[in-house]
Amino acid sequence: MSSLTGLSVQPDGPAITLRGSAHGQERYSVTITIDRGQVQDAVCSCPVGGDGRCKHVAALLARAVTSPDDFRELPPLDATLDALDAPALRAVIRRMLSREPDLLSVLLTQPNTQSSTQSSTQPTTAQVQPDGAGPTSDLPGRIRVAFDLLDLPDEDHWHWENDWDGPDFSELTPMLEELRELVAAALTGDHAAQRSALAAIQATLDGCHDLNAQQPDLALDDLFTLVEPARAALLSLLARPLPAELQGAALGTLHESVANLGWPDHEIDGQLDLFTELPAEDRARTVAFVRGLHDGETGEYARQRRARTLYALASTGDLSAHENLALARATGDSFMITAALLDSGQPEEATALLAEHPELSLSVVAGLFQDSGALAHLEAFAQTRPDPWARRWLFTHLNEQNRRAEAHTVARDALMQLPPAHADTPFWITQLKTVSPDWPADRETLITHWAARPDGPHLPALIRLLLHEQQPERAAHLLHGVPDPVGVLGLDLARQLALQLPAEQALALIIQVAAAHIAGRSRAHYQSAARTLRDAAPLIGRAEAQSAARLLTQEYPTLRALKEELQAAQLL
Repeated sequence: MSSLTGLSVQPDGPAITLRGSAHGQERYSVTITIDRGQVQDAVCSCPVGGDGRCKHVAALLARAVTSPDDFRELPPLDATLDALDAPALRAVIRRMLSREPDLLSVLLTQPNTQSSTQSSTQPTTAQVQPDGAGPTSDLPGRIRVAFDLLDLPDEDHWHWENDWDGPDFSELTPMLEELRELVAAALTGDHAAQRSALAAIQATLDGCHDLNAQQPDLALDDLFTLVEPARAALLSLLARPLPAELQGAALGTLHESVANLGWPDHEIDGQLDLFTELPAEDRARTVAFVRGLHDGETGEYARQRRARTLYALASTGDLSAHENLALARATGDSFMITAALLDSGQPEEATALLAEHPELSLSVVAGLFQDSGALAHLEAFAQTRPDPWARRWLFTHLNEQNRRAEAHTVARDALMQLPPAHADTPFWITQLKTVSPDWPADRETLITHWAARPDGPHLPALIRLLLHEQQPERAAHLLHGVPDPVGVLGLDLARQLALQLPAEQALALIIQVAAAHIAGRSRAHYQSAARTLRDAAPLIGRAEAQSAARLLTQEYPTLRALKEELQAAQLL
């Protein structure tokens, strides 16, 4: 970014608004709202500045702090607007819309807007219409307008462009808060609010369904931010007494939303309390409706999706354990089947299922076993399962229950069975130390076991353990007779060992590490060689480090870059 121009500051009630243009490869508009010394909102037109988290916003804030006089002070926004009469405001709005057509959706979705889009705001025949019993909200119409004005890519761009982030719901999101307020009024028994709330819910769910129908590739998860609060509001209405015609329309709206948009189990989990408050008859009709959807599906995935909805609804207790298990099996979801088996008192079958599905983590299902009083079955199963994650869960579980002797056995056995170089080995060493009643004895047992393994002495793992235990000389003793210790240990571990040894033992290994770096034949490798000698100087003495540097330049007299790096490290 090369500069900031067009700097201004404008009071807006208790807040102030900073504006400016950031210039780099392109020109970006930056706007920041500050209230009581805190940034309340920030936006930049750059590709990553939609939420204000970009360098242009940071630069504008920094400029406001260091050079406030650079900002031209504009009159307060309220004073500017108050000075305009209605015709002047209309003229300003027209000019703004001609410059930024996208602002039309902001205008048309404001409360009490009288737009020329009455046809798009009229309810369909299946929707509730206010009966004039009291003042009604214009929210349903504004919601429909907002959906109508969503800017969607055409079919070609939908399938082939990767730069589309999905529908922009910024105009719809604030209306969800209005919907919550409208539902709160409806729950007090206000019939006009009840009708308007239901119409607004219908408008939201219908808009989501139409959007999904227009863009088949749009994942329903992308609509979740709208569908979930709308359906929660609908359940809140259904849980309270409504006029008969509204009750039937509301229940029909719920069923239609499930048919059109599904009802994923993760959404039901957050709405189960609301669903439970519905009259028993409405719950039964809903379960029967979803069962009909399930039975009518022909594809396996679609049937499993409906079955997951049924299974989630079954947790209200409206189904028998046998029906519950049958539904769980129909979902094809091993977690749900495990839960149903435990609910029906079949822990042995549940652990047998876990054996068939090793991808299901024991930590995920442990809560199910605990709630059903079958945790002992899971412990016994974990003892026999070779899965490293099962072993981890078992150790953690035993340790949390203060069964340290059993936890010690699990950790020790894990280290005895795993290859020393296994990625889990450091984890189990740490765990064994936390529960071992005699860590030095356990450590010696482990070292002896690793050294005697038929697949090799596993020197890197042994050296790493001994260094961690501050036994570098014992580690060096294991390398006696090894012709190429750096090749066996690797550069980093060999360097780590060398820097922990006494000076007389360290020098030869340090020179070998430096020479191994030089063998890479690049300036970066020469820098590493010089760094190795420089870091070793406090241990072996500066004179020895400089002597080693001279020795290396004599051995590689043609490597000018090596000499330059050694000189830069002040070793020559």
